[in-house]
Amino acid sequence: MLNGAINHYNSALVTAYNRINTLEAEVTRFRGELTRLPRGNVASKARVPEPPTFAGSENKMHLHDWLSQIALYCLASGITADNQKIMCALTRLRAPTSTYMKSYYNKVQAGQGVGSWGDFAQELKNIYIQRDDKEGVRAQSLNGG
Repeated sequence: MLNGAINHYNSALVTAYNRINTLEAEVTRFRGELTRLPRGNVASKARVPEPPTFAGSENKMHLHDWLSQIALYCLASGITADNQKIMCALTRLRAPTSTYMKSYYNKVQAGQGVGSWGDFAQELKNIYIQRDDKEGVRAQSLNGG
């Protein structure tokens, strides 16, 4: 019985030893592959200025343009997670837009999830596209259009 236990543990040790050797070989191979990879990526080498601030359509930048600027900045800066994109965008909002998006600031301060980038962008679009459409219709009617 004792010999059977010793043989079992000996077999387990041999298996573990072989597995460790295999893993060490894989680590060595992965290190070699890492050294062959280019350092950094194309986006990180691009010098993209900080995106402009956005205070609403009155600041002569339309929402779609601003969202595109934020997206490009995030891409070039390596910002990929939705919560990081939203936080980046929040730092570039000014009143009155920052007031409209106060719920996001509150969530960030409370350490809560802020949702997806798509939902954030859609909320801004719901505010400004409807508002811009109303302004456009009003301007057309004033101009006799």
